[in-house]
Amino acid sequence: MIFRGRFEYTIDPKGRVNIPAPFRDRLEESAQGSLFLTNFSDCLYAFAADDWARIEERLSRVPSTDRKMNAFVRFFLGGAVEVVPDKQGRILVPPSLRSYAGLEKEVVILGMPNRFEIWSLARWQEEIGRFEKEVHEDPGLAREISALGI
Repeated sequence: MIFRGRFEYTIDPKGRVNIPAPFRDRLEESAQGSLFLTNFSDCLYAFAADDWARIEERLSRVPSTDRKMNAFVRFFLGGAVEVVPDKQGRILVPPSLRSYAGLEKEVVILGMPNRFEIWSLARWQEEIGRFEKEVHEDPGLAREISALGI
């Protein structure tokens, strides 16, 4: 499931944030009633239930002897929660995930190929600034982007 676009919202004092209408439409088309949120890379990742099931299946195959990958699985799965949008299309982001992602007031919801991400506006601005600097300073990154046909 592909999510496209960038949307800015305000998270309310109870920790609820709107899911963009195009994202809700995509979820409804695939009969997904819930989402899975987890922490990663200074933001929150949101997956449709069927995509999340595939991720859990792959993570279940990580060998218990692989210390570094098990640490990742603990972090990624340990932070995961299932959320169901309310009638207004909002989800409740638990306090632990709000704290991890620095979600206080203004948020950015960003579409990605198999998920969408929820960023604090301030962290998103830092991230995009870092990317813009890297793309100008790193010829290898510029070549990788060009190889995508962009």
